[in-house]
Amino acid sequence: MKTVNYMQPGASLQGYATVPATSDAKEYLRLLLRHKFGLLLTFLLGLGLAMLYLISTTPEYEANALISVDNDRGPYGEDNTNKVNWNPASVLKEESRIISSRRVLQPVVEQHNLRINVDAKKIPVLGDVAERMPLLGNWISGLSFAKSYAWTPSEVDIALLEVPREWEDTALTLTALGNSTYSLQHQGLSVIDNARVGESIVVELPPLASLRIQVTDIDAADGVEFSVVRHSLEDSILSLRSRLFTESSDTRSQMLGIRVRGENPTQIADLTNGIISQYQDVKAGYSSGSVDKELEFFEAQVPKLEQELRDAQAALSTFRINSRTFDIETEVKSAIGRIDVQQRKLDELITERDELAKRYTDLHPSTKRLDKEIGVVRGRISQIRSTIRSAPDTQRELNVLEQKVENASKIYTERAEQLAELRLKAVGDVGAVEIVDKALAPRKPISPNSLLAMVGGTLATLFCYMLFLTLRSALTTVISDQDSLERASGLPVFMNIPKSAAQKRIGNAITVDPRRMLPGSGETSENSEVANSNVLALSKPEDYSVENLRGLRSMLEDVMDNAANNVLMITSPLPSMGKSFVSMNLAVLLAQSGKRVLLIDADYQRGQLHKSFGMPMGPGLPEVVRGKSELKETVKATSVPNLYCIPRGFMGGTAGQEMPSDKEFGAFMQVVAPRFDIAIIDTPPVLSVATASALGKHAGSTIMVVKEGEVKEPQLTESLKRLSFSGVRVNGCIMNGSTAPTPRHYAYYREQLD
Repeated sequence: MKTVNYMQPGASLQGYATVPATSDAKEYLRLLLRHKFGLLLTFLLGLGLAMLYLISTTPEYEANALISVDNDRGPYGEDNTNKVNWNPASVLKEESRIISSRRVLQPVVEQHNLRINVDAKKIPVLGDVAERMPLLGNWISGLSFAKSYAWTPSEVDIALLEVPREWEDTALTLTALGNSTYSLQHQGLSVIDNARVGESIVVELPPLASLRIQVTDIDAADGVEFSVVRHSLEDSILSLRSRLFTESSDTRSQMLGIRVRGENPTQIADLTNGIISQYQDVKAGYSSGSVDKELEFFEAQVPKLEQELRDAQAALSTFRINSRTFDIETEVKSAIGRIDVQQRKLDELITERDELAKRYTDLHPSTKRLDKEIGVVRGRISQIRSTIRSAPDTQRELNVLEQKVENASKIYTERAEQLAELRLKAVGDVGAVEIVDKALAPRKPISPNSLLAMVGGTLATLFCYMLFLTLRSALTTVISDQDSLERASGLPVFMNIPKSAAQKRIGNAITVDPRRMLPGSGETSENSEVANSNVLALSKPEDYSVENLRGLRSMLEDVMDNAANNVLMITSPLPSMGKSFVSMNLAVLLAQSGKRVLLIDADYQRGQLHKSFGMPMGPGLPEVVRGKSELKETVKATSVPNLYCIPRGFMGGTAGQEMPSDKEFGAFMQVVAPRFDIAIIDTPPVLSVATASALGKHAGSTIMVVKEGEVKEPQLTESLKRLSFSGVRVNGCIMNGSTAPTPRHYAYYREQLD
């Protein structure tokens, strides 16, 4: 019989850590690899949310137009080229304000009937999905509770809607009744019970104003409801203004771009063209306003001046005929000449004052100044006239009449020339705005962007999930790697056993009929078949998990060196840690190396080792320890040479009070352990029952199996504390179910095996 040397429990074995410390980047990569399926589901979730967003979001289009603004002209046609503070950028900013003003937008709102808004009643997202899937929409619309919602494309055209001012911006409910009829409600109260499409309906609402409505078309299933709103003029203008944008390429450019966004491509193109047309009319009115005023003034003055000239000529002709005198004395002529000079000056001052009177009041300083000068000139004329009072009346009258004719002729000629110039200017004025490009109906929407939504949705969900994993990893006390296990336990980690896909495919162990386990019943071949299918070391000996256990087998001689006995206890803090997997496969590997191995199932309640080897449940450990079964009947040979097993027995469950005591188990181990090279005890979890604490004191060595990501640090600490209080010294730990990447050297080794 072979024996091994043992060491004292708890001896330091830091040199046996098989996985070196990794960098933070590698640890983060391992964290992501452990949750690769969660990342995949998160990716699919983000993709689904992005698709739902694209389906439920109404496409938005944008229409563009380009106009040229004459920056060298002011708002009233004046020339700004030589002004010192002339700034084209500020002018374009002012032009943008004019474009978004009520004077420009109000006619557009009224012309395109933007004050009326109709929306079908929908369930968010689901209604949009149903519209994209007609079969789904038709099925849902047939359900009684869903008849009021629109599940297929539904529209209502309203040509006229006038409501009391108090009802503006308030939703009315229009319900399609079928057969081109509808009803109308306001806040749950019926306004129109039944009306036909095409009729103009007037409803008196005392003391409020009347309601008028004319529906021209309804395309909807019976019972579908619509929200109908007549917006106030202010809200309608604000809504259009929020969708209107202006821009220029640079500060010196005369080009101004106009953009309008909306859901209907044709409508926004018409709105854009309507806005620039109205803006052009407004600008043309600004530039021609001053010319029109001057033209109106001269159009009224010239006929009067012409009539005055004719009257003066007629008076002179009549006087000459009646008086028959044409001789003028030199002195009288000189005096009259001075009067003529002063009269001209007086006329000029009067004309200048008339011009100022169109702009200023009589209290303006310039007007007062001219009034004073006019008074001075008139005084001079009176003074000169007083010097010629002695002249013959006939000669004086003749001179006066001739002077009147001459003055009237000059004034009329000047005014006629100015009128002709203004008429030419009015005819040649084409305004300060030129439309370069009119808006066309766009074909492609500007939003939502399908690619951006897909990429953004998936990246956003992945980022949130990775942020959650990072925060949870930073804040949680779950043991997720070798370093955290060493830190939490203060013990060496002998081995990292990775997850095995082959072990998952094995499934539940199979139990054979106990009657077929009697001597001579052919149990050996049956046991071998069951064990080969249930034990990974037998079914997949090349699996990397088995290869790691081979490494643990190699270091057991050092682990158990100088131990009190050849008994190895394998336990875990919690259930489903893989301690039975480690015990069973390690026992097989030790037996395959030539050692006589005894595998003891000490989990009285839930032990399953007998199923893995295809043997009956009992008699087992409780029966043989308490003397109710013979040793040769209890210690059963398995299909693996040199491997023997003691199953859990029949006395589990409700017979827990009859379990063996510590002394009984200790005495049993002293008898049975020396007959084997090594005895491996598979115990229940430490925190579940006290079996491990009770039996561990009779084991020379103990290994704690911890599954990655399943045990918290306080749970591991409590497990080690309980074992320590019972006098059990744990030699080290095994990290089971590790998600660490498979080493490249093993991939090469496996290829060679294949």
